[in-house]
Amino acid sequence: MDYTAVAIWGVVVFTLLGCFFGFALAATARRFALSINPTVDRVRHVLPAANCGACGFAGCEAYAEAVAEEQDIAPNRCVPGGQATGDLIARITGKAPADVEDLVAVLRCHGTTAYVREQAEYLGIRSCAAAALVFGGPRACKNGCLGLGDCVRACPFDAMTIGDMGIVEIDAAKCTGCGLCLPACPKKILELYPRSHRIELACVAREKAVAVRAKCLVGCTTCQKCVAACPAQAVAWNGLTVLIDHVKCLAYGPGCHEACVEVCPTFVLHRTGQTPLPEELAHPPETSPPH
Repeated sequence: MDYTAVAIWGVVVFTLLGCFFGFALAATARRFALSINPTVDRVRHVLPAANCGACGFAGCEAYAEAVAEEQDIAPNRCVPGGQATGDLIARITGKAPADVEDLVAVLRCHGTTAYVREQAEYLGIRSCAAAALVFGGPRACKNGCLGLGDCVRACPFDAMTIGDMGIVEIDAAKCTGCGLCLPACPKKILELYPRSHRIELACVAREKAVAVRAKCLVGCTTCQKCVAACPAQAVAWNGLTVLIDHVKCLAYGPGCHEACVEVCPTFVLHRTGQTPLPEELAHPPETSPPH
């Protein structure tokens, strides 16, 4: 047997087969090729490529296709990109520009390890969702931050950390207001505030003052003094907890002087950047002068 001839014929046959399948694949690709909308590509390049899903789509690619090809998809749905990105998308797609609300995540709790009583020792999976299934978590306050980091892991912008005091800390400069952290929290104590907000309520307590203070030194006692003090009627009581209408608060202007903050015993309703304090520290008792 002439092995050289067999090898040559083998090379020829496989070369011809390769050429055949190559031409077949090329013809198939040409036949079923999808036309690329250049507008989609332009929109995709101005998006931040975070793929966070805050726009309601699976990622930046999906939103770029939708906003470029569907008339009813608004150009302002990319929250991380902000107003600048929204304006660019409107210009590219020929749609009317719309405001992108500038939001930031706020933790409605200041129950640090120094202020909240521990009820038990949790030894399970390091997850807030898992801990919450065990009698609401190890801390006495069943409405507060568990500090096990589900929201931290959900944040695609590294804007959240577990601080030294055992609760979540939010870096407002990094936070884009995408809102992905909100559903990750089993206690539902993360909320989106307008970035320009002036006051925060760092508590969602829904119990009477005695019960709250037995668990947390800076818990809201639901005294409702803030509701009565607010001249803008931006602070309200819904029968369970205090609510803040930030639109009303900001619209009233500086004339408000944040009167609601001044009457809060623990400053759990506080200015942005202020730290709530236990009542005895916020308002120390007066001492009689020495004789």
